[in-house]
Formats: sequence, C-alpha cells, structure tokens
Amino acid sequence: MALKTYAAIEVGSKELVLKVYEIGKKIGIRQLDHVRYMLDIGSSAYSEGTIGYEQVNELCEVLKKFKLKLEEYQVDDYVAYGGSALKEADNGSLVLDQIKVRTGLRVRQIGNAQQRFLVFKSIAFKMQNFEQLIKEGAVIIDLGSGSLQVSVFEDGALQFSQNIRIGALRIR
Repeated sequence: MALKTYAAIEVGSKELVLKVYEIGKKIGIRQLDHVRYMLDIGSSAYSEGTIGYEQVNELCEVLKKFKLKLEEYQVDDYVAYGGSALKEADNGSLVLDQIKVRTGLRVRQIGNAQQRFLVFKSIAFKMQNFEQLIKEGAVIIDLGSGSLQVSVFEDGALQFSQNIRIGALRIR
C-alpha cells in the first residue's frame, strides 16, 4: 500500500488546529505537522450569540494558510470540524458558508455525541491499556473552552456521559 497523507482541521472555540498525517501499512499513522493558531471565537458566540466580522475574516485568513499547508504536503484527503462555538452562534451557518466560499474548505459542524466518539477513539488509540481501564471502571473528564464533559465507563462500556456548559470561555 502506498503512503497516503491525511489532514484534520479543528475550528475550536479558542483555537484553530491543523494536523497532517502520513498513513501506510508498514509505518501505521505518523504525524508530519501540527499547527495551532489562537483565535477566540467562543467568547462572542457564547455571550453575544454571534461571531464578529473581524473574527470571520481572521478565521478565513488562517484557514487559507492551512489550505496552503494541505497543498504543500499534497494531502490526499482531509476532514474539518467546527465545534460548539460555530454550532451555537446565530450566524454559524453563515460563517461556514464564508469559509467555503473564501477558502474552498468544507467545515462540518460536529455535535457533542460525535465529538465524544472521536475523543474516546483517540484515547483508545493512544492508550494501550484503554480496554482494561474501562473494563475496571474509569472516568474521563474533558475540560474545554465551551464545556466540561464527564464520562463514566464500567464493565467495558460507557455508562453515563454529561455535558455541562461551564467551559473556561463561558465562565469568563
């Protein structure tokens, strides 16, 4: 199997993240690049219900640079997700349209259940003993900019998960 390049973009409440990976049968998954850009779109989304014009401009400019990185690495495919700030902002759909028109990137809104699924998958991938831990019983706490998520595992299965909207940006 030939090597493939894949990228993941997260449009979070407080930062934008780009990770580029190389994937192959012999090498598995290897991270090639990790770029972070601090941009607080959550504060206004949570307090005012909208993401401001200047923030949308800055967001699009950064995503244009991320797209250049995708071209630089000749990325075969990518996924781009937007979290709670884009979902909760009254103009979130307009922001996603602006991103598509101005950058060519398609950012999809992700719900809490999907986000939990991806977080659990990444933890399981990184932790060799994840299956044993959740069988014995474990609590995973994810403190984000927009919320706090508490998930309880027992007997190898998710028993309970609660999202509480008290992330750092909401408290501020």
